Amino acid sequence: MSLEARIFYNTLAQTLGKTVAVLIGLATIAVLTQYLGESGFGQYSTVLAFLGLFVITADFGLYLYVVREISKTDTNHKEILSNALGLRLTTALALLALGAAIAWLFPYDPLVKKTMFVGVFAFLFVSLNQVLIGIFQKHLVQHLVVFSETVGRLVNLLLILAFVKFGLNLPFFVLALVGSNATIFLLTLVFAKRYEQFGIAFDFSVWKKIILSSWPLIFGVILNLVYFKTDTVILSIFHPPETVGVYSLPYKFLEGLLAFPAMFVGLVMPLLSKAAFVDWGRFKKIMQSSFDALLLMAILVIAAVWFFAQPMVDLVKGKQEYFDSPALLQILIFAAGTIFLGTLFGYAVVAVNEQRAMIKGYLLGAIVGLLLYFALIPRFGYWGAAVGTVTTEIVVGAYAYALVRKTSRQKLSLGVLLRASPAILGLVLFFKFVEMQWMLEIIIGGILYLLALILFRAIPRGLVEEITFSKR
Repeated sequence: MSLEARIFYNTLAQTLGKTVAVLIGLATIAVLTQYLGESGFGQYSTVLAFLGLFVITADFGLYLYVVREISKTDTNHKEILSNALGLRLTTALALLALGAAIAWLFPYDPLVKKTMFVGVFAFLFVSLNQVLIGIFQKHLVQHLVVFSETVGRLVNLLLILAFVKFGLNLPFFVLALVGSNATIFLLTLVFAKRYEQFGIAFDFSVWKKIILSSWPLIFGVILNLVYFKTDTVILSIFHPPETVGVYSLPYKFLEGLLAFPAMFVGLVMPLLSKAAFVDWGRFKKIMQSSFDALLLMAILVIAAVWFFAQPMVDLVKGKQEYFDSPALLQILIFAAGTIFLGTLFGYAVVAVNEQRAMIKGYLLGAIVGLLLYFALIPRFGYWGAAVGTVTTEIVVGAYAYALVRKTSRQKLSLGVLLRASPAILGLVLFFKFVEMQWMLEIIIGGILYLLALILFRAIPRGLVEEITFSKR
């Protein structure tokens, strides 16, 4: 198979696989929201959000460090991967156990506190799996990761359906995540060993080297989680589980959508790393093309969710109320659109080796986020959480772009909006005035939008050629 064909197949397989995984995820959320209700789903979301704080803390910047280092030809890949796994296993297990213990100090239901210890193992497998993702990005086989995730999500759904049938309670639904994430990790491990040799190593001298090199990423990740994860935790402290459940339902849509920009930027990251400081002209070309593609993608997603938030939520909530969830989804979708672009800027910061300077950006986001959350959530509940999330994502994304622009001397052009304006206007008018089944309307509208972008030459050209050139 030619390289061009491999790239096309890999991208197509990822897109289809992610779409299937998202659909399975929506089915899973539908079962959970309808069976657990607002209160039970709020408790479930509290467990995931609370432990999520600690698993992200355990990241230690290893994911981006591994991606960067194994993209180079003069590094010891086996030593890097093996010790990164050993370091991640140690830190994740310790911090997750600590998190489960700390949860007993919070005003949660005793069942929620006990379930935290089950969640430790669910997040441990997630944390280990993330270290290996860079291998698939380097070798242009991310479709294998998508396959593993899809199988894992299917395992989760099947286990949840079984537990619902037997009328089981909260800990068993988190246990389903343990089975799901263990499946994903084992499949990913098997696939990864096809391309790189590694094990699990505990060489403290190498750990020290990794930490010294990646410490800016550590602080970046920790500060990042403050504004991206603490909204749900703070909401769970000041408001009952029902409120958390209403907020968490649209938030799940947000998390599902973020898989697509992460997949796209994961493909572009090795190109940016290789071009930075070597060929700034090529770096700028890749950045502009990637920015254009993500911006056009974000516009489609925002328009679809804005017009069809109500039927989207109705699809998964069943007969349960979740009254304000559609309006919250319409607010949160702007955070998703910002993250589409912010993901590119965040990866580019690492490519241009400005991760130390980005600490200030994450610190700024953390300060803005915490101030907004503590000011707004106690009084306005999930409305305050949603507004705080959107605002902080804009702040951090803008700061990351400023750093990349300073280093590369690139000012991204918004010219694509002018070329795409007929397509955007047509999309909005189609969604507003055409009456048909909403899912069919999104599909047809999306196809017409894509065709219009091609017609008016707004589709970024040359990015596939850049990827192909970089792999030769």
